Amino acid sequence: MAVETSTGERAAARDLSRVVAFAQIGLGLLVSSFGPYLAGIAAELDRPRGELVWLTMTFGAGLVLAAATGPAVLRLGAGLVMRLACAVIAVGAVAMAATAELAIAGTGAVLVGFGCAAIALATPPLLRGPGAAKRITVMVGLSSAAGVCAPLAFGALESVGVPGRWALLSAVPVLVAAVVHRTVQGPPDAAERDGGIPVGPAALAWGRIVLCVGIEFCFAIWSVARLVDTGVALGTASALGAGFGIGMAAGRLVGPRFVDRPWAVHAALALIAVGTAVVYLGQDPATVTVGIGVASLGIAPLYPIMLGRLVGIPGLSGRHSASIGSLASGTAILCAPAALGWLDGQVGLREAFLLPIPLLVLLWILSRRR
Repeated sequence: MAVETSTGERAAARDLSRVVAFAQIGLGLLVSSFGPYLAGIAAELDRPRGELVWLTMTFGAGLVLAAATGPAVLRLGAGLVMRLACAVIAVGAVAMAATAELAIAGTGAVLVGFGCAAIALATPPLLRGPGAAKRITVMVGLSSAAGVCAPLAFGALESVGVPGRWALLSAVPVLVAAVVHRTVQGPPDAAERDGGIPVGPAALAWGRIVLCVGIEFCFAIWSVARLVDTGVALGTASALGAGFGIGMAAGRLVGPRFVDRPWAVHAALALIAVGTAVVYLGQDPATVTVGIGVASLGIAPLYPIMLGRLVGIPGLSGRHSASIGSLASGTAILCAPAALGWLDGQVGLREAFLLPIPLLVLLWILSRRR
């Protein structure tokens, strides 16, 4: 009987890993498409980038909504929420790819943003427990690795005269694979019966996630536009923008080896600072690409580390940790890229890319607090 139970548990764990992996790969493909998509649709419609940045902010809005509804929604089961989210994202991706008409593309962006938010909401409860930071790092590493493909696909299509937005369809098959997989649930939540929230630790963890996600999305949304401003064509900039995804994938795939080390956060912040400085100082696409790649290596482990610290807070339930994480990420995604876009209109994108520096300083201060 014990052998049968063990076999069943291993099978359930494999099913759980597959569903989370499929969902994270789809999320990675689409989120890494936001930057090229924004630059491409602005060029296609001949409109300022700042006017259309809302298309890439729906993920943040969805995360804020998920934070408010998360505890109730997750009562349906995190596995079921994950599968439903993948179905919604697949529909939205098709709408965004099919046309540049804002009524349809905007609706698709809302579906993609809210669906990706639901994936982000459901992932922590499915991966919680001992070693959560390492499991989260592995899964978001898969997401980042998949994300490398999106800018390359955008660039390839643009280079042959096809709108790069059609690259969004690359996420649909893997999302469908997650939908048709059987429903799975995460480990039992020992804190579920405790209605209290440890406010101080939770607030500190929230602030850390806001800052690290804000830094990440400054680069994710605006890297391609920064490369375009160095004088290269959109297709070339999209391809070079894959350097961000490559660095993120590399950093997250090797991250499980050192995310628990006390120096990991400080080393990551130092890399980001160096990369940001290079992006600011660079006058040519090669230098800016190098800066983006260096920064992405530092950005990669920060979110898994901070999310792992959140879900590891004693007495904090899985549903509440998921909502707090979603609120933090949503706040960052709504605010940081929009602030950088506003600075683009005021002082230019090159100077605006210094925004991550003060965010780094704040994160360094908060990371020293326990």
